[in-house]
Amino acid sequence: MSKILSGALIGKRESVTDQLLLLNPYQTPLLSMLGFGESVNQTEHIWYEDSMFEQESTVATALTDSATALVVADAEPFRVNQVIKVGEEMLLVTAVNVGTKTLTVQRGYAGTTAAAADVGAQVEVLFVEGVEGADARAARSKARVKRSNITQIFDDTVSISGTAAAVSNYGIDNLYEYEKSKKLLELALQLEKAAISGIKFDTGNVRQMGGLRSFITTNVTNLSGTDDLTLDVITDSLQDIYGKGGFKTGGQYEIMVPAKQKRAVGKFGTDAVTIERGDSGRGTVVSYLTTDFGEFPVSINDNLASDEIMIVDKNRIKIRPLQGRDFAHEYLGKQGDYYAGQIVGEYTIELHQEAAHARIKGIKS
Repeated sequence: MSKILSGALIGKRESVTDQLLLLNPYQTPLLSMLGFGESVNQTEHIWYEDSMFEQESTVATALTDSATALVVADAEPFRVNQVIKVGEEMLLVTAVNVGTKTLTVQRGYAGTTAAAADVGAQVEVLFVEGVEGADARAARSKARVKRSNITQIFDDTVSISGTAAAVSNYGIDNLYEYEKSKKLLELALQLEKAAISGIKFDTGNVRQMGGLRSFITTNVTNLSGTDDLTLDVITDSLQDIYGKGGFKTGGQYEIMVPAKQKRAVGKFGTDAVTIERGDSGRGTVVSYLTTDFGEFPVSINDNLASDEIMIVDKNRIKIRPLQGRDFAHEYLGKQGDYYAGQIVGEYTIELHQEAAHARIKGIKS
């Protein structure tokens, strides 16, 4: 009987996280790309995000050249005594009604010419009017936003019969270890798919994490099945990220594509796409896409839908185990005429500033 089936090993926990990352990186490229972060200590993992006030909105009701009430799509960016800009005109904000999203404004500020503005026109915050000798301005602050995700259990059982343990198996020195490695790969794939496609769900004893697809909601482009993936479409999504401040802290961005869309990227031309190379750190094939916003690695992930791609900042995503619940194998011993063991892990995904990521869906098939 092999050492792994020894009764002395019953109940001993054996971490298999390192083995998990050495498995097929082509099948679990997200896990290979991110690795595992520090553990969390609650089944509902909570984190907080800070953000600055927006610096612009849009006209919600057409503005005439003499109106002093400006209705905007979002009143949060604005405060009294701000100088704002609509078209070529500067306006001074004298009152803000958050409930009705209405700004009372002084038209033609600083000698600019009052002009009409259509619905959808940009309303930009320039600066606050400074007055010599004024009292300190009333402070304002933006509350941090609470975010959370749920830990999800991934488990499977390794089992071989007493006969299989006793006889030789062609080409397999240790059948139990062989079966265990297969189960590890299956569980890794389940975790990968949950991290991408999961929807946050909790019944008390059954928990499912939310994945990237459910988290990314701001920068979502839907081609509705009518348009192919083009360099312009990707660049537009990168511009959306830029407009939300995603690149201002640097970031480590990667464009994840399924195999079908990798072929589309490959047709962008040699000016945009560099020659593919193997990534020695992950064992995957990566090419680089040159855009107006920089050069970004493009990697294949066939766990995405065939009609979508995702642009993600790896610095803002972590896959984290519950404390003491990283993937581990425990040998359960002889159970009747078979030997069994269990592999269990519990994980969640943490994604910061979802507006710093993007998703393109509905790509023409």
